[in-house]
Amino acid sequence: MAARLVLSLEGLRTFLDTDVSRTVVIAINLGFLFHVTILRNVEVENFMYQLLEVLSLATGGLVFAYHIVGFSIVGALTRVAIIVFSFNSGLFLSIVIYRLFFHRLHKFPGPKGAKISRFYSAIIAAKEVKYFKEVDRMHEKYGDFIRTGPRELCIVRKSAVPLIYGPNSECLKSTWYMQVDSNYKKCSIHMTRDFDNHKSRRRAWDRGFSIRALNTYEPRIKAKVDQFVTQLSKSKGPLDGTAWSMYLAFDVMGEVGFSKDFGSVASGTEHPAIKGVHEHMNILGIMSHVPWLLNLLSCIPFATAGYTGFFGWCASEIKTKQKDYDPNQYPQDIITWLLKSFLEKDASASSSAEALHEDSRVVIIAGSETTATTLAAILYYLALQPAVLAKLQSQVDALMPIPSSWTYEKMKSITYIDDIINETLRLKPALLTGGYRVTPPQGIQVDEQFIPGDTNVFVPVQQIHTDKRYWKQANEFVPERFGERREEMGTEGAPFVPFSLGAYSCPGKNLAMISLRIAISRLAQQLDISFAPGETGETFDKEAKDTFTTTLPPVMLRFTQR
Repeated sequence: MAARLVLSLEGLRTFLDTDVSRTVVIAINLGFLFHVTILRNVEVENFMYQLLEVLSLATGGLVFAYHIVGFSIVGALTRVAIIVFSFNSGLFLSIVIYRLFFHRLHKFPGPKGAKISRFYSAIIAAKEVKYFKEVDRMHEKYGDFIRTGPRELCIVRKSAVPLIYGPNSECLKSTWYMQVDSNYKKCSIHMTRDFDNHKSRRRAWDRGFSIRALNTYEPRIKAKVDQFVTQLSKSKGPLDGTAWSMYLAFDVMGEVGFSKDFGSVASGTEHPAIKGVHEHMNILGIMSHVPWLLNLLSCIPFATAGYTGFFGWCASEIKTKQKDYDPNQYPQDIITWLLKSFLEKDASASSSAEALHEDSRVVIIAGSETTATTLAAILYYLALQPAVLAKLQSQVDALMPIPSSWTYEKMKSITYIDDIINETLRLKPALLTGGYRVTPPQGIQVDEQFIPGDTNVFVPVQQIHTDKRYWKQANEFVPERFGERREEMGTEGAPFVPFSLGAYSCPGKNLAMISLRIAISRLAQQLDISFAPGETGETFDKEAKDTFTTTLPPVMLRFTQR
């Protein structure tokens, strides 16, 4: 036995004591081989943890092996560092050559950096958090089909919308949605990539947004909007329309999401969780371009300090709701609907406690951030175009001449309100870049261009909503294009996807529309809206940030009693 051990050690010593230059060549070739035989053939984002674990174990094992055959610790570390560097050099060189010259997308135009690595778009996004402007620049330079990642295409064609997002689309969610975990049982409904899991869980969400449920939310939304209008009417000077829109949207989310008043409108101050939402979305706007890295960082202590407080607050709200849950009472808010399915182990329930907590964050972010963005943009446009506000006010006054005559049913008959909302969503969508999908194995055909299978694709919402090929007066605010001038302006058939389409469309669309309709009609009925002295709205119009959802800068407005 001892003799065999000695022979084994001698053999190991002979192998490890190979000339450094030969070791470097072997390591480089192994890097090439590893890429060609393994990495090219798998969705590598699914295995980043395992790959890093193997690399760490292999590195540690090599250091130990070199040490036991006689190398000093420093010598062993030096030799292994050379091997690791050589292996990674071979691996990286193989990846670069393949992605530039042999990848199935190599013929599609785009920045070379984007073709090589997802870090390219992350770096671009980090500069100003305005990736949608980079997409616009690339569209002008490269055309309608742009390679924006190693296996990602941006497609600016109307015909691509139903193929990628429509109800009959075979495209599923892409690796962009792996930011939380590759295991769908730990993800929110928004982040799960498993189609069947999404489909079953969607039923619980749809119950929370049913007609009956919406009818229970409507009076609470109106009460909160009335409080909002009262606060604005009391103002002695200019107010930030962006901030106040967030106060209202956050409080409405509290009412319909948790049956709780978070008090932002009453206090006129930012709830601590709002700051958490913004911090979380700012990180997402950059790190989501490398989703596996965001996932990895979430496991490192202190790496996610920017939004752990927000996550903790969400968790505490869920625990409170769970403690107060009454199975005999008809649910009065969205979270209770989700809790009901979870506690009753319904097939539509969140897949785990972790998934339920993730779902609570979806309620908070999607229920406040997106509605706030749209309301702030509407206030901006009403201040920018007094004629639009005057037309809206005349229609509201004709049906509801005094505030006490307001009813939701009467208000719904004023179609101009929806025209204003839709035109705002066209020009300033709540999602600037859009949802990311992956093509089916057989690929898809978009007009004259074939898109290979297993390709990540997206249609940029901001670009497709303002494309002059599909929209007349594309960059102008013309609400009538969705109403009486619909035929004249060719609106029918134009690409319009503010809430996405198909199986992954926004479940809260109807709630968002109810909130916006009530807010706009009550504001128009009671207040005049204008820019504050010195405010032109130019910064608001030009300086939006792409944080997955749209983040808008301040806009100072005056609200005066009619």
